[in-house]
Amino acid sequence: MSALVLRFSSLGDVVLAAGVTAALGDVVFGTSAALAPLVERFEGRAVVALTPGESPWSFARRLPPVDRVIDLQGSLRSYAVCMLVNQPTTRIAKHGLRRRARVALKVAPPPLNVAERYAEAAGVRLGPTPWMRRGPIAQSGAVALAPGAAHLTKRWPEARWAALARGAQGPVVLLGGEAEAPLLARIAEGSGRDDLSLIAERGFERTLLTLERCRALVANDSGLMHLAGALGVPVVGLFGPTTPEDGFWVWAGQGTALGVELPCRPCARFGGPRCPIGDHACMEELGVERVLAALGEICSAGAGSRPR
Repeated sequence: MSALVLRFSSLGDVVLAAGVTAALGDVVFGTSAALAPLVERFEGRAVVALTPGESPWSFARRLPPVDRVIDLQGSLRSYAVCMLVNQPTTRIAKHGLRRRARVALKVAPPPLNVAERYAEAAGVRLGPTPWMRRGPIAQSGAVALAPGAAHLTKRWPEARWAALARGAQGPVVLLGGEAEAPLLARIAEGSGRDDLSLIAERGFERTLLTLERCRALVANDSGLMHLAGALGVPVVGLFGPTTPEDGFWVWAGQGTALGVELPCRPCARFGGPRCPIGDHACMEELGVERVLAALGEICSAGAGSRPR
């Protein structure tokens, strides 16, 4: 039986959906054109890319025959595609009201993380192994740093990243998207090191090849954090306005999640353009020495530990 899996965006969510394709095996994955080259590396999938501005009707016409649909997007567009395909459909439980209450009232987080909710919708169990095909490349011992994030409040301060790069042992590479090239350049300059590598690209080809070689990644709560987890690279995740307990930690806990315990956390479902109370203490109070210590631990231990 073949299944259509729908998840059009964003990077982190699409990467977390890779566990479903690995468990199902025979899958057609519908995603955005920008993310299609990445999805092609998932286990057990064929990819149909939604082009910019394309209608659900046009997209549905290009899909091969399937026996069921797994809607992990839960948007009006994905609903329309499901209706047009006209096959039995299951959808992710989005817990929208509970997540809003989590931010406003600090109630308990949803019982399952995002990857587990995807698996629940698909009726599968997630495996503990990496979900993406890796090239036959030996680890070089480099440490990758990913200082970007879609939302400003999720970003650890630039000066801290520069200090982290300065204090990290061995080769260091800075990773980000094309728009983050100026950020990476400023951090490299502030680090005082002349041996840093920088990759700021549109797409993921060089980023994936680099991550495959790395022994660890330090990242904000971002898509690159999940990409490393899907590849089996241990992660030090830096959490500010969001928390790993809200479901967006890397699958199988490969690494360490760091944050500052504050009564205002979480303050947003996905982050935002500014701190609601103006001090950004969740990131400002996360010190470089603590991150360096966590990085040293996961580099020594390999797979690392559960979030803490």
